[in-house]
Amino acid sequence: MLKKSLLAIIIFSVAGECFASDTLKNTLTLQAGMSYIARQDLVFSPFIHQDVSWMNFGLSYERHAKLFHRVAVRYGGFNPVLTQSYEFMKDGKNETAYPHSFSMIDIDYLIGKNIKKTSKTSTIIGGAFSTDIQALNYVYGRISSFGYYSALGIGVFVKQNFDITPKHKLSASIQVPLAAWYARSPYLVNDDEFIENISSHSGFKSLASFIGDGKMVTLNRLQSIDFQLGYKYHFNQRWSLGAEYLLEFVHTSQPRNLLSYRQSVNLSANFSF
Repeated sequence: MLKKSLLAIIIFSVAGECFASDTLKNTLTLQAGMSYIARQDLVFSPFIHQDVSWMNFGLSYERHAKLFHRVAVRYGGFNPVLTQSYEFMKDGKNETAYPHSFSMIDIDYLIGKNIKKTSKTSTIIGGAFSTDIQALNYVYGRISSFGYYSALGIGVFVKQNFDITPKHKLSASIQVPLAAWYARSPYLVNDDEFIENISSHSGFKSLASFIGDGKMVTLNRLQSIDFQLGYKYHFNQRWSLGAEYLLEFVHTSQPRNLLSYRQSVNLSANFSF
């Protein structure tokens, strides 16, 4: 009992010192908002698929110390459709056609250093490790085609912070992968390798196989840019609310041309400790 009491005292003392610190180095952010996508993938269709979605969420953690660290996870779900819903016959029953379904997950880790700091501004540059995974389901009545896209990239980022007042703060950043392990649906949607990869009937194993069939590419094969503008209003030292605009651009020509613009406007709640 005494040991448990001493352990509890130590834990609360350490936590109290952390929360009592004048300099809060860590920030946890939860965000949600609206996202718009315009995507043309010639592997599947010559049409531009567009949708506006509220299925757009993100969670991130930042630490400002000798080095800057940021870990972020984002999810976006879209259901683009080119025509009005229509009915078709399947096994003698009337069925209604569903829209396409795009699920997109982004995981980023940034590490950098503050190279220039004044009383109002700071500039951070560093390395970026990104994971962009997209699961695509194109539905055409009775027929559907599954597709995938993934890029595990290594690149650079620059972030600029502006302190307008102690309560109002702005930020802008740009992130570019210079090389990536790139995997994408084959031309004509599937081939022998695709069929072999899905033969396990396990989503995780199939995804690992898809990614394993990828190859290393550089900027001449894959161009991707994330651009962010952010604003925060600080109620006090710990809590703030914010708004963010994010543009995610992807272009590649292998095996067929892919061009994607995704724009998001998010609101965020931020807690510093």
